[in-house]
Amino acid sequence: MPMSQYTNTFLALPEFESTGKPTIREYKGIEVTTLHGRATGNRPEACPKCGSPALHVHQNHRVRLKHLAIGDALMVVEVAYVRWLCPDCATLVGQRIPFRQEGRLVTRTYHRQMTGLLERGTVPLSHVASVMHSNKNLVRAVDKRRLVHKAGDMKPTHYSRFIGVDEFSLHRRHRYATVVIDLETGESLFVEEGNSEWQMHHFFTFVGRDFMDHVQAVAMDMNAQYAAAVRARFPHVGIVYDPFHIIKNYNDRVVSELRRAEQRRLMEAMDQARKKGDRELVEHLVAEYRMFKGSRFVLLSNRRTLVAKDEAAREHNRMLYEQFERKGLALPPGERKWSTNHLARLEQVLQTNERLQTVYVLAEMLKLSFACTQPQEFRQSIALWLRTAHHARIPELDGFCRMIRNHFQGVVNHARYPISNGPLEGTNNLIKTIRRQAFGYRDQHYFFLKIWEATRKHPKNRSFISHSFRA
Repeated sequence: MPMSQYTNTFLALPEFESTGKPTIREYKGIEVTTLHGRATGNRPEACPKCGSPALHVHQNHRVRLKHLAIGDALMVVEVAYVRWLCPDCATLVGQRIPFRQEGRLVTRTYHRQMTGLLERGTVPLSHVASVMHSNKNLVRAVDKRRLVHKAGDMKPTHYSRFIGVDEFSLHRRHRYATVVIDLETGESLFVEEGNSEWQMHHFFTFVGRDFMDHVQAVAMDMNAQYAAAVRARFPHVGIVYDPFHIIKNYNDRVVSELRRAEQRRLMEAMDQARKKGDRELVEHLVAEYRMFKGSRFVLLSNRRTLVAKDEAAREHNRMLYEQFERKGLALPPGERKWSTNHLARLEQVLQTNERLQTVYVLAEMLKLSFACTQPQEFRQSIALWLRTAHHARIPELDGFCRMIRNHFQGVVNHARYPISNGPLEGTNNLIKTIRRQAFGYRDQHYFFLKIWEATRKHPKNRSFISHSFRA
C-alpha cells in the first residue's frame, strides 16, 4: 500500500519517505510485507551532551521495525537513518525516528495494537505473542511496563470499611504470600511475600494511618500473627474470624479425626478377632469398617445437601432409564447410574456410632449459631455450645473448644460485623487461575501486578451490613 494512502490515519509514519516498492516474503508460515524508506528528520543543531555544533555524518544505518499484525500477515518497516559524531566529546547522535517505540524494535502502532490485546486480560501471553507474530519475552516486557504505568504505586484510591487478609501458596516448599482485599469491592489492596506479623505491619505502613482509621473490621482465619499486628497497631479495628474456616476446622479436627479413630479401633478389633479365629465377628467388623471408610462426604454435609443430591441422582437415573434402558439400549460409555442413598448412609453411620452422632449434631448447632444477628444472643449461643460440647466428654472436641475460648471475641464479632473471607477465597482462586495460565511466574513483581489488575477488572458492590452497626 503506498504511504500516501494512509498518511492521515493512525497507521501514519511521520518523517518517513518511501524509497522503493514493498517486498513480500514468507517467514515461518506467515506473509511478511516490508516497507522500505528513510527517516527525513533534520540534522541536530548541536551535540546534546557538550553543545558543539560541529557534528558530521559518521554512519548510515538501517533498522527493521514491526509495524502491524493482521491475521497471518505482518507488516515491517525498514528505515534507513543517519548517525552523527561529535568530534569534541565523541558522542554519537542518531537521527530521530518519531514513529519508533522507545527501546523496542517496533513502531508505536504495533505497540498500541499489542497493548490493546493485553488490556483485555482474557488471553494468555503466548496467545498474544502468536497473534502479533512476536515472542513471549517482548509481550511480557510490554505487559509489565503497561501494568507499572497503570498501577502506579498500587496504593488504594478510596477508603475501605471492611478488609480481609489471608495467605496463598506462592511457590513450592511452603513459600507463601499475604494478600489483603477490600471485601466490598473485591479489589486487592496489598500483596507481599511472607505470611507473618511483619506483612501486616508492612500493609499498615503502605496504606497509612488515615486509611486504617476508616477500617472498622478485618476478616481472617485464626492466624495469631495477623491478629497480633492488628491489636498492637489499630485496636479499634474489629477482628472477625471467618465462620467458614471455623466450621472447616471443626470438620477436620473433630469429625474427621473421630471417624479415623473409629476406623483404627475397628482395625485393631479385626486383628484381635482374626487371632481368635472368630470368623463371624471379623465379617461384621469388616462391614462396619467399610461403612466408615466411605462416609467422609455424608458426615461433612448437612441433610439438605444430601436430600438435594439424592433427588438429583434419582432424576439422573430416571433420565437414563427413559432414554436407554426402557428401549433396551446399553448405557453409553462413561454414563452410569448415581447413588441415591446418601441420606440413608448418613442415618446408618449415625445410628451405628453414638459419638459420631453427637459431634454431627454439635456441628449443626454450631452452624445455626452463626446465623444469629444479635451480638448478645450470639455470645450466649456460643457459650451454650461450649458447655454442651464440654459435657459430651469426647477427647477430639477438647482442642477445638480451647481454640474457640482463646479466640472468643473474634468469633462473636461475627454478629456485629457479619463479614467473612468468602470474597477472599474467590480472590485466591483467581490467583491460582492467573498462575496456571502462565505456568507460573519467575518475576514476582509482575505476578503481583497481574493480581492487582485482575481484581479491578469487574469491581463488586457488596454491602455486608448497614452503616449503623449492630450493638
